Amino acid sequence: MMEQEINQLNSQSELIDQNVKEMNELKNSLEEINKKECKEILVNIGKKIYLPVEIKKKELVVEVGNKCYVNKSVEDTLKIVDEQLGKLVIAKGQITERLQELESEIGSMIEKEGKHNHECNCDDDCEGGKCENCECED
Repeated sequence: MMEQEINQLNSQSELIDQNVKEMNELKNSLEEINKKECKEILVNIGKKIYLPVEIKKKELVVEVGNKCYVNKSVEDTLKIVDEQLGKLVIAKGQITERLQELESEIGSMIEKEGKHNHECNCDDDCEGGKCENCECED
């Protein structure tokens, strides 16, 4: 069960990393649009195919949820991107924290198992099991 949780957390962590990368690329593009007096940009329409587009005004159409769109300035959109990046960083931290907890639990289990599955080194004839001379904590 722990292995399953670890795999799931690692998958979520990779997905977050990919989203952070994409959000940073978006942020860089928005900053370029905002600071340049560019009149034309290339817009990716899919599968690395680009369309030259003339910028008439620096106002973006942003989906805010449930296929609801609003007009936003580049500055306002950058704020949204920063908020989303912050949430992703928090989620990544929570996942990392949980992975460390699981790693610690596994380490404790291995340590505990190692203490109880050892060969007894006493001189008694206890056949390697736990005996009254065993130095285990339990």
